[in-house]
Amino acid sequence: MRTFRQKSFLIKLFLGMRALTLISFEIAVLAILANGSAQARESELANIYESKIVEFWNKYGQRRDFAGRHGVRIAAMAFSHSVEKNGIVISSGYGESFFKYHEIVYDLWQEGYQVYILDHRGQGFSERLIRPSKAQELDPQAVKRVHDIGYVENYDDFVEDLKTFVEKEAKPANERLFLLAHSMGGAIASLYLEKFSADFAAAALSSPMHQPDLSPIPNKACWLLKLGPSKSYVWGRGPYASRGFNADRDLTSSRIRYDILKRGELDRHPQAQLGGPSFNWAYEGCMAANRSIRNAGRISVDVLLFQAGDDRVVKAWAAKVLRYDECRADGLLLLANNERRKA
Repeated sequence: MRTFRQKSFLIKLFLGMRALTLISFEIAVLAILANGSAQARESELANIYESKIVEFWNKYGQRRDFAGRHGVRIAAMAFSHSVEKNGIVISSGYGESFFKYHEIVYDLWQEGYQVYILDHRGQGFSERLIRPSKAQELDPQAVKRVHDIGYVENYDDFVEDLKTFVEKEAKPANERLFLLAHSMGGAIASLYLEKFSADFAAAALSSPMHQPDLSPIPNKACWLLKLGPSKSYVWGRGPYASRGFNADRDLTSSRIRYDILKRGELDRHPQAQLGGPSFNWAYEGCMAANRSIRNAGRISVDVLLFQAGDDRVVKAWAAKVLRYDECRADGLLLLANNERRKA
């Protein structure tokens, strides 16, 4: 883990690369994600989560659901300021929903930003893309098994949904926009920036899915995933199942945040639960990740990239292909260590 002094040096180095108009966004993201304002409140989070953070969401959050590509209902939220005109759009990861971002939305809003977040199609509170048959509707277990399948027809659907959200909600209310994305949302963000870089002034990516770990399938052999039934769970995966915390097995070392998300929010909102991905989701994700790397040179805005060196879902080394000389942006900084992802 980096010391505070080392992190401060990296922050100063990165800020020195930027134009003055971008400094406020980078300070906010680095303060929250790198220096860990969220981490600093670990001991008190259980006490303030409901009383401050959830109360903030209930007071300032506004549902902004919209029709995505092919008419799919996309659940979305907006958090407005009466004066501020700088906005941050959040693209979340696989299986995630609004409530995983309660804390960081609270932090970013306190920093003076308007914040916008959507649940990607097929997960969270957005419309599911596979429905049970009439026969399955009579069996609750069969209904849940179908409901929990991670599915997308085409990865570009994610990108087009995000574009619609940006154009409909974020652009009209802001002078400048910034993009914050995690994991699967990072791959979506990369593809978005390769097509629509002008929509954002800068972006920050946390453990972006530029190369999912599909072991034992090589990432260049995406076609192997076409051998399975497109709308069935990929090998070894199934419906969502609640389980106890295990720091060596799970994607976070934060017990309190795991409990808030898994035992709190997801148990209270079973409609937002998601299990393993389908064969088609895995195929589309594999192809999209390869494409995000291949076309990285089309990105023309500054990118701050955080990568967990001990990531167990995406291959950390893949982020290094987004080198400074491959992007047309003024610069890119990669922050990586041997930690797992943080919740």
